[in-house]
Amino acid sequence: MGKVKADVVEVRLTDRDKTMDRVRAVLAKVDREKPDPKALDELRTILREVPLLARVLCDIAAINADKVIDTLVSGTVGREALSAHTRVMRDGLGYQDAPELERGLIEHVVLCWLRVQKIEYGYTQFMAQASVVLSQADWWERRLTAAQVRYLRACEGLARVRRLTRPGQSALQVNIGGQQVNVAGGVAGDGERDDAAAFSQ
Repeated sequence: MGKVKADVVEVRLTDRDKTMDRVRAVLAKVDREKPDPKALDELRTILREVPLLARVLCDIAAINADKVIDTLVSGTVGREALSAHTRVMRDGLGYQDAPELERGLIEHVVLCWLRVQKIEYGYTQFMAQASVVLSQADWWERRLTAAQVRYLRACEGLARVRRLTRPGQSALQVNIGGQQVNVAGGVAGDGERDDAAAFSQ
């Protein structure tokens, strides 16, 4: 029995290697200024056959997160550390075992959290100046509030979906300003909606 299992694993690995070789060969012909038409058709066929490959080749959620990280920290160590932290945060929200809908919501929660940290950092730097222009301070306050509202809404969306699909599950906990907040899937108040709308562009 052990020999049979080993043979099955070897066949699967061989098939995987052949698939990857096929993908690399196709990508080399497509990823150029003038893609080869036949190779492009084959790439589309491969993506239909292996849908998950699309995420591997172009994970837009990860690209967005990386863009924010690049503007938030400098240096390879800082970027790698923050990237690792976001993966821990994502997995802590149950990403690995979540259905596809929840995975998208979890990615959005993490992205909103990154944006809150970025704006918090800018706000802290601004307020540390010797003199502060009131109109600029108000702009930063509203921008920070909008980011916090978006983060809470992302958490509420995830909590709401989980409450509908997993009855009896406890409320989602998030960290806002160093405080643990239970999110049960409520909706932000009208004043918060106005603040968020001011920075929706």
